[in-house]
Amino acid sequence: GTLKAEYQDIELITEGGFGETYKAQHILTKEPVCIKHCSKISPQHEKILTEEAKAMWDLRHFSIPAIRNLLKLEDGTLALIMSFISGPTLEQVIKKTGPLEPEHVAWITERALNVLRYMHYHGVVHGDIKPQNFIIQPKNHTVVLVDFGLSMIKPTGKTDNKGYTPHFASPEQIKGITLLPESDFYSLGMTMIYTLSGGLEQVRKKEVPASVP
Repeated sequence: GTLKAEYQDIELITEGGFGETYKAQHILTKEPVCIKHCSKISPQHEKILTEEAKAMWDLRHFSIPAIRNLLKLEDGTLALIMSFISGPTLEQVIKKTGPLEPEHVAWITERALNVLRYMHYHGVVHGDIKPQNFIIQPKNHTVVLVDFGLSMIKPTGKTDNKGYTPHFASPEQIKGITLLPESDFYSLGMTMIYTLSGGLEQVRKKEVPASVP
């Protein structure tokens, strides 16, 4: 009810263990938005989505979706409204084309480092850098970092990690040690090995392909 009063043409993009993600259109502005619906009602899920919204709330960067709203729906679930980012994920690009040329990997890495530097300056550690969380816009030579569900704001030694993605997580994250900005850089390195090699085999070995100059 609340969503349909403000948004139209609501279309399912994907489903996950957390809930569903939709594309929709704001009724008045006609601009597209992304709706992350936490349909799994529990205090833990609500806390995670609220913390994701707080981590992104004041970030203003061309490589980060803008937060529009966080709504409490009639059934008690939460919906996070963000700007809609068009384009395939880095994982989708690699699965379609195979390994990317080092020149392309270089500009993708440069854009990723730019947004990480901005985030870290503002105390936010993403915590889930991986190919699925980069949207690629090759015509504009831009990348957009999405899914801040595992992110933390100024984590300390008393802050518990929320989880991790195998193959791309840093050693300290896997061990449950508090995240550092360097944790994101490690995961970005694994993501770039994936991009250069076209799969997980080299990521498991933690080796840059021999063909890379």
